[in-house]
Amino acid sequence: MKMKNVFSLVIGILLLLATTAFADSGERKARQNLFELEPIYSRNARNVQRITVNLTYDNFKNVALEEANEFDGYTTKAEVIVPFGKEKRWEVRLEYPFYTDGDAELRKTGESIDIDGNGGVFDFATLVLQRELSRTDESPVNSSIYFGGGSRSAYLKTSIGDKYNHNGNVARLGLNVDNARADRNIRLQTSLDGRYYFDTDDLYPSENKTEFYFMNLSGGAVYNAKGFIKPAFEVLYSTDFKDRQIIQAVPQLIVPLWDRVEIKAGYAFGHSDGEGSTQTGTIRTTFSF
Repeated sequence: MKMKNVFSLVIGILLLLATTAFADSGERKARQNLFELEPIYSRNARNVQRITVNLTYDNFKNVALEEANEFDGYTTKAEVIVPFGKEKRWEVRLEYPFYTDGDAELRKTGESIDIDGNGGVFDFATLVLQRELSRTDESPVNSSIYFGGGSRSAYLKTSIGDKYNHNGNVARLGLNVDNARADRNIRLQTSLDGRYYFDTDDLYPSENKTEFYFMNLSGGAVYNAKGFIKPAFEVLYSTDFKDRQIIQAVPQLIVPLWDRVEIKAGYAFGHSDGEGSTQTGTIRTTFSF
C-alpha cells in the first residue's frame, strides 16, 4: 500500500476514534500542557508522570548505507519510559527497534535487493537516563539533560546473502528545553540529540568508517486546541559534520484518546545536502499506566 494511502486511512481512523474520547477537563488540559502531547522528534523537557510506552512505525525513503542506497522501507520500534526519584525528576528510557523491512540498490552494480531483520538501521537498542534541570514554576523554562548508550539489536539480512549492521554501538547525550506551563496551551520546545557511533559495520554511507557522529536538532510547537485534534509542527536539522546536511519540516496531528492513550501522525520532508533520507512518515501510539 502506498504511503499516502496509509496516511489517509490513519487520519480517517483518528477522526473516527476521536469521537469516543473524553472531553477536556481543566485538570486534564493542565496535565497535557506540562507532560503530554509530545511531538514526534522534540522531547518534552518535563519527565513523564506515569509509566509510558511508545509504539512507533517509521516509513522511510532513500536511506543510504555503506554498500547500498535508495533504501525504501519501514522500521517498527518500542520505547518504555519509567519516571522515578523525588518529584519524578528522573526518568529512564529503554528504546528498542524490533523490525525493519525494505528494498535498496547495491552501490557497485545497481542490483535491487531486499533488506530485513529484527533490528533498526541507525536506531539501536539504547538505555537512556534523563534528569530535569529546571521547571517553569521556578525559572523561565523547563529543561532536562539525558545520556545513555546501547548496541545494535540484530543484524539486517539481505536477499544476496550479505548482512548489514553486523555489530555497532552508540553513545548518546542530549538536552531538552521548553516553555510549558499548566495554564499555557501553546508549547514551544527544542531538543538537541548527539550520537557517537563506534565499532559499526556496513552503516556509514559515504565511506568505510566504523566511527562517526550524528547531531540532530529539532524545534517545534504544539497547540492544545479545543476539541480532540491537537496540531503540531517541527523543523529538523541533522548533520554528521561532514557529508550529511538535512533540513526537514514535519507537520503532524496528535489525538488524545481517553485519559491514557495518544495517537500521533506526521510526515517529515525536506532537503538533503549529501546522502540521507529526507522523507519519513511516522505513526506513534502512546500508552501510559
